[in-house]
Amino acid sequence: MKGLIFIFLLLITPCVMAQQAVTWQDLEKIKWKTAYDPATESYFDIPHHGPAIRSLDKKEITIQGFYVPIDAEGKYFALSATPSAMCFFCSIGGIETVMEIIVKKGHKEFKRIQADKYIELKGRFRLNMEINDQLMYVLEDAELVKVIK
Repeated sequence: MKGLIFIFLLLITPCVMAQQAVTWQDLEKIKWKTAYDPATESYFDIPHHGPAIRSLDKKEITIQGFYVPIDAEGKYFALSATPSAMCFFCSIGGIETVMEIIVKKGHKEFKRIQADKYIELKGRFRLNMEINDQLMYVLEDAELVKVIK
């Protein structure tokens, strides 16, 4: 009996520890609501994430996108659903089409990647709704899985 339990645990362990594959289409499923800010006397849009996105918070995920370098060291960059020529800064998409990437300590593979290379990453997803100088989606402890093209 103990042998059967051990085999069962061996079979399910990879499923439990595997990262969940996330797509940009998954992250685009948000609703925007307008709110008034008395401090600035202006209106602004607030994202309301559905349960599928909220369930990803603090979970290990994999995601594919275009590499957008921000620093020369390769420790800080963004991942975009579209190449930089079509980024959300250029009015093609919204803030939900880009993710801030914080590289895992000691992981140096990003130094050799050129801008707009299509890559796959793994890391811990964080839904950021509090820190104003960070993007809404953050991938912490990010590691390069592969350069796709």
